[in-house]
Amino acid sequence: MARSAHSLGRCRPAPSHGHDGRGVTSRSILIGALLAPLNAFWVVRLERVLFGPYPSTISLFPNAVFVLLLLVTANGVLRRRAPGFSLAQAELLTVYVMVAVSTGLAGLDGPAMLAQIIPHGAWLSSQAERWSRVAEAIPAWLTIRDVSVVRGHFLGNSSFAQWRHVSAWLLPAGAWTLLVVALMWTSMCLNVIFRRQWQDRERLSFPIVWLPLEMSDPAGSLWRSRLMWAGFALSCGLGLYNGLAFLYPSIPMVPVGIYDLKPLLTTKPWSGIDWLPTTLYPLAIGLGYLLPTDLLFSCWFFFLLFKAQLVVANAMAWDATPDFPFIREQGFGAVMALAGFYLWTSRSAFREAWAPTHERDGGALSPRAALIGASVGLIGCASFLVAAGMSWWLALAAHAMYLAVVAVVCRVRAELGPPVHDFHFIGPDRMLPRAFGVEGWRREDLGMLATLWTFNRAHRGDVQPVGLEALTAAHRRGWQPRAMLTAVMLAVVVGTLSAFWAHETQAYAIGASARFNQGTGQAQEVFDKLSGWLDRAQDVRANLPAVWAMAAGAIGCLALQVVRLRTVGFPFHPIGLALASGWSIHLVWLPLMIAWCVKLLVMRYGGLAMYRQLLPLFLGLILGDCVQGSLWGLASLALNMRTYNFFGA
Repeated sequence: MARSAHSLGRCRPAPSHGHDGRGVTSRSILIGALLAPLNAFWVVRLERVLFGPYPSTISLFPNAVFVLLLLVTANGVLRRRAPGFSLAQAELLTVYVMVAVSTGLAGLDGPAMLAQIIPHGAWLSSQAERWSRVAEAIPAWLTIRDVSVVRGHFLGNSSFAQWRHVSAWLLPAGAWTLLVVALMWTSMCLNVIFRRQWQDRERLSFPIVWLPLEMSDPAGSLWRSRLMWAGFALSCGLGLYNGLAFLYPSIPMVPVGIYDLKPLLTTKPWSGIDWLPTTLYPLAIGLGYLLPTDLLFSCWFFFLLFKAQLVVANAMAWDATPDFPFIREQGFGAVMALAGFYLWTSRSAFREAWAPTHERDGGALSPRAALIGASVGLIGCASFLVAAGMSWWLALAAHAMYLAVVAVVCRVRAELGPPVHDFHFIGPDRMLPRAFGVEGWRREDLGMLATLWTFNRAHRGDVQPVGLEALTAAHRRGWQPRAMLTAVMLAVVVGTLSAFWAHETQAYAIGASARFNQGTGQAQEVFDKLSGWLDRAQDVRANLPAVWAMAAGAIGCLALQVVRLRTVGFPFHPIGLALASGWSIHLVWLPLMIAWCVKLLVMRYGGLAMYRQLLPLFLGLILGDCVQGSLWGLASLALNMRTYNFFGA
């Protein structure tokens, strides 16, 4: 490759000239906006109706990469036959970013979950009177109370395209969209400030954006690499073969998916190890090769360390205490410690942002405007919850915790780019009751706190990092960051509304409670939690062992950070501790171990030169897996049946 992907994070290439020198344009934003609803329908169909694959659960969304590949291919034809209609690299990346944003919003853990909660209270209340009290804890303007309107949502055999249905959804869907936009605006304003610190000063590499940049590079060096095509052929061919084996069971399948070791561990204390899957996903191995060796080692080491805690707890009968050893709480403490550390190291950027200056952030926002915008956004988000009946202190605390986790996700992707970053169940809806209990809290506080679980269930499909990477690419190539910010925010609006439309169009057709993956389950979790708080608030008290686990996670993470900064070659990365506490690490710990072994050998015996030489091979593994997974996803859509699930449970 003429310019290796490794160099993308360390230098600022000069912007191209001529036709490909155009920045973000109106037509690229229009193409992205038109593709967003189609992409949302596809994602909901795959993840909700057909039970996989799950593109929104991977840090690099495979469907967005596939769409970019189609655009690059079509653009190559246009460049030869109708140059005036071809797209510049900035335009291609704009479309990619908008599709990626719509993927996260329509995905398994995105705001599409709100489409379950909006009608759920009315449906439960029609079946049992006791649920009426629970449903009334959520404001009427954020839900639908007419059971005749939501019957089609649950049972199907209806159509969402009826004014009676659409009009009932307009207010709650519009209100929740407003909150999503406010949250994203707040995060993007913070991203403007963090980008100056992380890209301009710390020179972080932003590895997740390497492949899209290389794919859309007009020089086309990636496509001339034989190593890339070798990696592509290996992963794509393997996926296509396994897909055929899935459809025709007489064909033996190559075991790259989940193989659970738990059934082999049946005696105490090893039976306490819980789920222990092994996988060989090429995409995860390819992304792992881009990671530093200390993070690769830390991810699988701390994952196994947490499993060892479960074994010891079982051996000592400590697991008689529910949730012991509180792995999620340890992870929460680590994430909060990381958020505090990154805020501290960026303090000069925030201080300079407030200083009077007329400097613009390369055309996106001035630092001061970004700081004011983030403050206004946070107040706006909190005001939304206050209008819904929540106390000011709780609204600010909940949003501050959410933004802290999102900031850590952005930093993790900016510095390292792991294949997963889920942080399951560490939101304010779980951690605040664990730390303080809920006795004496108002009903409205509990209602909105439970509902915020939809934003905090997991952070696999967060779109804030996509926005940060878009700004980074725009600054790196001179692509009008302000226009890119506009494209991202428009994608949030269109993507959120598209997620509601895609979810309800299919729910009213086939029934969310009949054929949907988690069609009512995620909403039921919210209502069960809220019911428990309302009925047994006196029993939900501060959990001292859980608080100690949070403190242990925070202290351990900070200690690792301090030692790492002072010791050259220290093998433990604090981010690995946080990532290892999540659920999705179960799917990639073995691929990351394999990538660690490969990279260790490459760096030891071949050095940086060999690392760069082999980089296209691993980019090919990533691209091939994205392509074959998306092809099977299109086949699922065409055949209306589940096909090969190339990643995820």
